[in-house]
Amino acid sequence: MNNRILNTATAILVSLILAAANLAGLYYLDTSIGPGNVQVIETFKDSDGIDHTKWSMGIIPELNIVKDSVAQQENMRIWARPGDYSGHRVMGITFALAALMWFIWIGLYLGFPGNMTLVRQRLMGLGIALVLSVLTNLAFVRMTAQFSSTDLILGSAFGYLSIGLNAGGLWYITLLSRLGVGRHESRPIIPASHMRDEKISALLMSLVIAFVIETVFRRLNLTLPGLTFDFVIWAVTLIAFFNYYGYIPAKWLRGERPFGLMMVAFGTVLTILVWFGIQRFTSGVFGSALMTPAGSQGLSLMLSFWLLFWLTASNLSGKTTPIKIR
Repeated sequence: MNNRILNTATAILVSLILAAANLAGLYYLDTSIGPGNVQVIETFKDSDGIDHTKWSMGIIPELNIVKDSVAQQENMRIWARPGDYSGHRVMGITFALAALMWFIWIGLYLGFPGNMTLVRQRLMGLGIALVLSVLTNLAFVRMTAQFSSTDLILGSAFGYLSIGLNAGGLWYITLLSRLGVGRHESRPIIPASHMRDEKISALLMSLVIAFVIETVFRRLNLTLPGLTFDFVIWAVTLIAFFNYYGYIPAKWLRGERPFGLMMVAFGTVLTILVWFGIQRFTSGVFGSALMTPAGSQGLSLMLSFWLLFWLTASNLSGKTTPIKIR
C-alpha cells in the first residue's frame, strides 16, 4: 500500500471516529432531556406583565426541562425535544454529514497525516471555522426564536442541530481555504485539464440531472419531509463527480478512475448497509430512515451524502487521475 492510500485510509478512519464523538456528545444532550420531557426557554415578566425570553450574552437561551404535557398546557416555547440535537433516528444521514465535514477538515485542509506544513496556520483556520460555525448557528436559532412564531426552535431552524453545525463547519473551512488561511494546497476542485466549456457543461448537466434525481426520489416517497435540501446535496455530489471523473462516460475508464469508481460504489453500498444493520440491531434507536413503516424516506440523503464522502475520499487517494500512477 503506497503512502497516499495509507494516508487516505487513516484520514477516513480518524474522520469516522471524530464524527462518532461529535454525534455522541449531541446524543448525550438528547438523552439528558429524558423521555416524555422537552427543553423549554425560560421567560420573565417585565413591569407590564409581558413575557420575555431569558438570553445569556444575547444568543444563549436559559433552558429548563419540563414534561411535554406541561409545556403544551402552559404554551411554553419548546427549545428542543429528544433527538433534536443529534437526529439519532436518522443518524445514518447526520453521521454522513459529520464524517464528510471531518474528512474535509483533516484530509483536504490539514493534510493529515502527510503534508503537515504550516500546521499552526491550518489549526488556526480550523479553530476559526469551529468558532464561526458555532456562533453563526447560535445567532440563527436566536433569530428563529425572536422572529418566528413557531414553538419548536431547533426543529424549525435546522431539523437537527448536528446538521447546522457540521454544514456550517464545511462552509466556513471552504471559505477560509479560498481566502488563503493556511495556504490551502489540496488538489483543485476542477482539474486544470478541463476546458472552460467543459466546466460550464458539467455545471449545467449536474443541475439538470440533480433535478431529475430529486423529482424521482420525491415521486417515490424516498425523501424526508422535514429536510428539504436534497436537491442541493445531489447537485454538489454530481458537480464533484464530474469535476473528478469528467462528464463524458468514456473518460471514466481512463487511468486510475475505474478503481476510483469501484471504491466509491463499494464504499457507498457498504456504509448504507452498515447503517441499515445498526438500525435493525438497535431497533431504530439509531436509524437510517430505511425500510421503516413509513418507507425508506432517508434513501435520497443517505445516497447523496455517502456518495459525496466517498467521491472526496477517492480524489484524495489519487484514484481520479486520467493516467496510471505507478
